[in-house]
Amino acid sequence: MTQFYRVFAYLGLASVFGALLYGFRFEPGAPRVNVLFNFGLYLAFAVPHLIMTRSWFKSAVWGHPNGSPTERRVFITVGIALWLTVLVLHQPIPGPSFVVPEWLRFIGLLGFVLSIVAFFEGSTFAALDGLLGVPGGKMSHSHGDETPLLTEGAYGRVRHPMYRAALFAGICSVLIHGNVAALFWAVLVGGTFILFIPIEEQQLMAARGTAYLDYRERTPYRLLRGIW
Repeated sequence: MTQFYRVFAYLGLASVFGALLYGFRFEPGAPRVNVLFNFGLYLAFAVPHLIMTRSWFKSAVWGHPNGSPTERRVFITVGIALWLTVLVLHQPIPGPSFVVPEWLRFIGLLGFVLSIVAFFEGSTFAALDGLLGVPGGKMSHSHGDETPLLTEGAYGRVRHPMYRAALFAGICSVLIHGNVAALFWAVLVGGTFILFIPIEEQQLMAARGTAYLDYRERTPYRLLRGIW
């Protein structure tokens, strides 16, 4: 059962990058109502995902505000199931396509590869097991002090390096596909990460206190050094 969950979780994580690389459905003459449908479909994925990270939800369901391996596995399983639902049910986006020169599309492909490298920078399979809540793994990346606060490596340069990598992958996907569907989904996914940052940091400050405040002072930028 552990191996089954590990494969499911790893493929679920990879499906986010896979969808951006493969591309979302696009038809210039598709009904415009598809845009609203896809937006609602994405909200049906993003809102439960956000709610399940909140301390009040964890307290109500699990009896305490901290994360646990079981809570993480449920969170990952629900998140992957909802994301796969988006991939299966989303409808073609109407609108224009863009002429992307081959050299620029190639740069987009290279950038996409680099974004994956950046997302997994410093990761090992043991660390990924912890991130995804694989049974037997040492849990990581939680808001509470049940896991170490990540402050070194990529986290010593910006506070949300994995989000930055995912945003970069979305931008590169627009260069690769050159259509409004790629832009639509890149904006949705990227916008979610950006909007989630202040919520996540509020939870980290509440749970970690001075330790996180000190980290914020040492690492002042969220995504882009010198900008934000």
